[in-house]
Amino acid sequence: MAAHGVVDGHSCEHPWVRVDATGTIVATGAGVPPTAANDTAFDLGHRLLLPGMVNAHSHAFQRLIRGKTHTLAAGNPDSFWSWRTAMYAAATTLDPDGVYQATRDCFAEMLAAGITCVGEFHYLHHRPDGRPYDQANALSQAVIAAATDVGIRLALLEVFYARAGHQQQLLPEQRRFCDASVEAYFARVDALRGRSSQQLTIGLAPHSVRAVGFDALVAIADYATRHDMVVHTHVSEQPRENRECHAEHGCSPTEILARAGLLARPRTFTAVHAIHISERDIELLATQNVCACPTTEADLGDGIVAADRLLAAGSNLCVGSDSNAVIDLVQEARLLEMHTRLATGRRLCLLSAQRQQLGPILWNIASTNGATALGRPDLGELSVGRPFDAVVCEPAYPKVADEPNAAFDAMMAAGTAACIRQVFVGGRRLR
Repeated sequence: MAAHGVVDGHSCEHPWVRVDATGTIVATGAGVPPTAANDTAFDLGHRLLLPGMVNAHSHAFQRLIRGKTHTLAAGNPDSFWSWRTAMYAAATTLDPDGVYQATRDCFAEMLAAGITCVGEFHYLHHRPDGRPYDQANALSQAVIAAATDVGIRLALLEVFYARAGHQQQLLPEQRRFCDASVEAYFARVDALRGRSSQQLTIGLAPHSVRAVGFDALVAIADYATRHDMVVHTHVSEQPRENRECHAEHGCSPTEILARAGLLARPRTFTAVHAIHISERDIELLATQNVCACPTTEADLGDGIVAADRLLAAGSNLCVGSDSNAVIDLVQEARLLEMHTRLATGRRLCLLSAQRQQLGPILWNIASTNGATALGRPDLGELSVGRPFDAVVCEPAYPKVADEPNAAFDAMMAAGTAACIRQVFVGGRRLR
């Protein structure tokens, strides 16, 4: 039990949770917990008990360029596209051992920050020259091994990448991203699906409409439907992407994704970023997920996600650490609110008549909503029948309020993941 927490989706005083030997929650409540034979009780004292956070979008290897893209080269004004050049340079250096080590370091940092499940948007597949490894999924297996060794749950979002853009020649740095065909991609995914478990799930990820043609998008939509899989795609991160999509298809990226059938099943598609979108795009995303990555979007000068309008339309908003320049979903969730304030000139943008307390709303964005986007409805909430994936937070950090409920709001409004003291995955304490 703890002083305060979020149990069964509700904020409450003195929550308690009973967990069985498999790490599954078998009872919850508030107040004085009933005792049962063979119970081992843990009193967390003046702390907060919260569901583990779910990181809906990560590129683990990009942690390697943290702090290395902030020098302005003469004659080369910095932009998303110049940052991408630096990212490609790092990507070409990695072999399976390098991918494992970079990913393990990144996932270990995530776990320490209270993230108990991560959606890894994985697009390093082959050798740097594009030739497949003897084991086609060697780099995917390295990511899986890293997650297993850290203990974090993994939704491996296998990326399909086919081209540099419509009628654009593939860059040498992009060759290792590309499968020979969409059929070769499905063959790799088929092999990975056989490893699915409570610790590992597999999703599909056509990289973007820039990198994937229409026929392949249709094929991926059909495969996802037949195998009941989630699909994640970068959508409208940059205006140039929209211009190129209009030139090729005569519509926005969201509209061509809908036309391909990827938005047909509610809450199974996640638009990552979705910054430069129209009112029509917002309507199309109303029954889907939108993953914002505010730190990366600010770092790259992408723009601001219209979180208030998407939320009002019905979209499921979640967050990701993306480039992993910063790994802190407390900050990412808060920035989703703060960036909206900057864009609209008003406060408390994500609150509604139904949800009037900031802390639980932002934590929900960082936990339950991310679980929905990754196709893991069993995660992101502490309730009966779900695994005990949880974090314990110290309300004295930051020291702004003695009353735990107020401390929760203060933590989400002004704190960081440094307040997290313990992390559990499946009932096992990993920190």
